[in-house]
Amino acid sequence: MFDNGVINLIEGTDIDRPRNGLSLTHDMHQLFGAFNIFFEPVANAAPHTYRIDTFLPSFLAHQIPVVRALFIHPSIDPPSERLLALHSAIGHILHLSAAGDYIEHILRDMEDVQVAREDGKTQLGVLVSLALRTRG
Repeated sequence: MFDNGVINLIEGTDIDRPRNGLSLTHDMHQLFGAFNIFFEPVANAAPHTYRIDTFLPSFLAHQIPVVRALFIHPSIDPPSERLLALHSAIGHILHLSAAGDYIEHILRDMEDVQVAREDGKTQLGVLVSLALRTRG
């Protein structure tokens, strides 16, 4: 939907290729996986130099934003600029549309063992639909 043909880069065993890998601290990995941090290429800089930024409040101000040149080894493919750009685009869409909060709410509901909460807000139809799609 965001990048026609990108699925070929990450489907099956290709998801484990170096182009889809980054070495991050545990905390940064969690933030990256939740689309709360993103990498944007720095214009007129050395190849694979990125501004790492966040959508989170300023409590990370002492760490982010930061500009880093990724260490590139000649025998290992560098992280894909295309995949990092796609990750950034998805993060921006999730953040600007508030869809990320909605999705997190649904995923938390899926992890919850209760079928219905006292407030009646469990979205059973959405949860069943998501569960069926992940198994199919």
